[in-house]
Amino acid sequence: MNEQEILEKLLPLISEVTGVREDQIRMESFLMDDLGAESLDLLDLSFLIEETFGVTITADEFERRATSRLPREIYEQNGYLTEAAIIELRKSLPEIPPEKLQPGLPKIAIPRVLNVAVFVHLIQGKLKQLKEAAA
Repeated sequence: MNEQEILEKLLPLISEVTGVREDQIRMESFLMDDLGAESLDLLDLSFLIEETFGVTITADEFERRATSRLPREIYEQNGYLTEAAIIELRKSLPEIPPEKLQPGLPKIAIPRVLNVAVFVHLIQGKLKQLKEAAA
């Protein structure tokens, strides 16, 4: 599936969990800050994505990418992301504007910086992996 096809299937799911009309949701919309999603809404969205696309998105999906390349003690200190962690997150999440990912960001704030584009590209990558595994 291409980006547009995924977005078209994802918009109703995001609308369902946030209550925001589909025509008001953009790729650059932040799920929490722009669309009013809460932590439980993100969990609901993950379940809907699994039902719709057949791929699983775990709660720590985004962090796991960065921590796979960094030891945990270098990734965070006292609940805050280090500069090295921010560099890795920027590589893993190029859809997020750099100003949203700054050293000192509380680890707990990662869900706040997730936008629609992150989910579209994550789904796209997971679908590609499934297709390659089946081949």
